[in-house]
Amino acid sequence: MATGQKGALMGRWQMLNRRKGAGPDGGAGLVLGPGPDGACDDYRLGGAMVDHDPDSGQWRMWYYARDRAQADSGALPPTLGTGRIAMATSADGRRWRREAGPAQAGAVLAPSPDPARFDSLHLGISDITRLPHGWLMWYFGGDTTVVEAGRLGAVAGLRMLPGLARSRDGVHWHRCAGAEAGGSILPIATGGLYAAWPNAFHDGTRWICQVTEASPDLRRFATMVWTSPDACAWEPLGQLAFADAGGDHDAGGMVTRQVLSNPIPHGRRFLMIYTAIDAAGGRSIAAADSDDGLIWHRLYGEPVFHPGPDGAWDSLGVAATRLVVADGRLHFYYYGFQSLGADQGRRGIGLALAPLGDLRRLTRWKGGDD
Repeated sequence: MATGQKGALMGRWQMLNRRKGAGPDGGAGLVLGPGPDGACDDYRLGGAMVDHDPDSGQWRMWYYARDRAQADSGALPPTLGTGRIAMATSADGRRWRREAGPAQAGAVLAPSPDPARFDSLHLGISDITRLPHGWLMWYFGGDTTVVEAGRLGAVAGLRMLPGLARSRDGVHWHRCAGAEAGGSILPIATGGLYAAWPNAFHDGTRWICQVTEASPDLRRFATMVWTSPDACAWEPLGQLAFADAGGDHDAGGMVTRQVLSNPIPHGRRFLMIYTAIDAAGGRSIAAADSDDGLIWHRLYGEPVFHPGPDGAWDSLGVAATRLVVADGRLHFYYYGFQSLGADQGRRGIGLALAPLGDLRRLTRWKGGDD
């Protein structure tokens, strides 16, 4: 992107951030909505992966974004908001400022120009790992292959696969060459429609990666587990295992997950926050914990976070979460939406806060410093 274009784009973003607030103005919880015209997120955004550096106090957010031109092309999966990866920064984790990246329309990572790659049509992010000298981005993408996808019919881009990228500054990203089809890091293990929404964590001796696989009719979702000593060579462990029976809220499985060191007092070693799907396809947020990162125990017997009330910007569903522990509180970022496909449906990235302890005390941010 030319310097002049980048400056103009940043100016429009700054005007938007001054004009459109969160909380009472944007709706309870909303911290980032669609961007200004011409930005990579001027149509849809979601999947916020947030990192807080306790040493510098810096907050960073990476999220997937789709612009109006991509949407109007009709080439991307209609129910998703994926397209490119964008970035924002914050001094407090509440008020966010978009940062112009080196890729198209201000993104930090765009689809590959190589048509043979798995991520040549669109991208989505689903996890971020901070390293001593940079970050790993766990992402997924699709190419122009057309597949039959249940009620959606013939759709390009839904043959999605997972990828991995590295960065020293969070802005300039370099893809890691995967050993699977099109340069992806993992295959589709069960013969389903896709393998997407990867998330990964290190247990002290190896990486554990969890990835969503969907049935061809998009009615069943399974979480497959892989391990690796180096994040390069992966071995399958099968489907994610629970030690207890599920409830109505996750009868349809889960779509996205995050695993982190458990901040809940007296809990098991790892905490997993996941997007639960009920039998009717409704989405809420649930939690589980684990001693080894492989066998999980559901917490509370009910969701910890629900969609907003009728008419709210997040009234249909909440998903794609990120829990960050900072300043003695839980910061819970999520994707909220009024509709999966309709243009007029509002959507964006939300924030709820809670004291350390019971996740069921999460409360949507309403603006201000609370």
